[in-house]
Amino acid sequence: MNKHENPRNRSAFRRKALIAVLLMVVAFCGYTIWDTLSAPEFAQVPDSTAKSPDKESSSTIDPDSLEDPTVPPADEEEDKPVERERREGVYTFVLAGTNDDYNTDTIMLGQVDTEKDTATLVSIPRDTMVDVNVKIKKINNAYGRAGMDELRRLLHEVTGIYPDYYCLVNMEDFIEIVDVIGGVEFDVPYNMYHEDADEKFNINLKKGYQMLDGKKAIQLVRYRGTSASDYGRMEVQRDFLKAVGKKMVGEFSIDQASGMIEVISKSIETNMPVKDMIWFFLNVATTMDFDTGLVFEVMPGTTVGKYNGGDYVYLDPQSTVDYINEKINPYTTDISVDELNILHLEN
Repeated sequence: MNKHENPRNRSAFRRKALIAVLLMVVAFCGYTIWDTLSAPEFAQVPDSTAKSPDKESSSTIDPDSLEDPTVPPADEEEDKPVERERREGVYTFVLAGTNDDYNTDTIMLGQVDTEKDTATLVSIPRDTMVDVNVKIKKINNAYGRAGMDELRRLLHEVTGIYPDYYCLVNMEDFIEIVDVIGGVEFDVPYNMYHEDADEKFNINLKKGYQMLDGKKAIQLVRYRGTSASDYGRMEVQRDFLKAVGKKMVGEFSIDQASGMIEVISKSIETNMPVKDMIWFFLNVATTMDFDTGLVFEVMPGTTVGKYNGGDYVYLDPQSTVDYINEKINPYTTDISVDELNILHLEN
């Protein structure tokens, strides 16, 4: 700047520069607040998830054509997904848990209605048969084969819903998550005991109300030694998740919970940004009645059978669409049986 310049001009320049900086700061802060408070966006269904128009029904598929994993799938021209209108404020997600970073032994498809402050989750049996060109046709190996997008694709095939969000929890990280929130008080419904060849999978919990830290909580959600087997385990998992939600909302301030969400987000695999997690916490969880607004269910109409020596669970197409349309359909129109690709092979 010229040393002979009028001091008044220099002062005016500094004022203008200061105002410009303040405006940028205000704009940045305003955007950050708006970005956090803005509702999340819906997921777009990829074209690859569309059902082929000439794909055979489950009752007429030739088992031999699907048995050999070395045979590539036919090069078929697929329809583009039907563009559907979404219900206002309704989001979908899949919550999955893995012990070995390959199979997802826990799979829950859920819907959150931000207008009603409710959430409904339905457990998808891990042994559900799906139409894939590999020997073991179970939905729980989708993640190990091709990641969470493959699991979302298969959920779209068997339910008509492509989840907006996914969240995968490794059971080792689950221990850390429970410890981060200081443990959870829970009424263990029965004695749980299992001695395993690998000591880390041992389970020894006594029946009754007690504080569970991360190591005890992982024993709880893993246990399947009841007559109800997987279904009994899913019921306990649902009750425990409800207890976790109640503690997060009931015992921590918004600032504390937001900080915990950021820590927890580093222990899970998810496509949900931290800002969206905080948005759902502020706009749904803090106003939800966890006793009535958070519902866990099991997909109705399932049957069991064997295929190539393996145990499978089969979804019933009509029961599935009836349940989806009544409980978790995020669209303004019903999903039809013709849109699903539910496989049923037995031998």
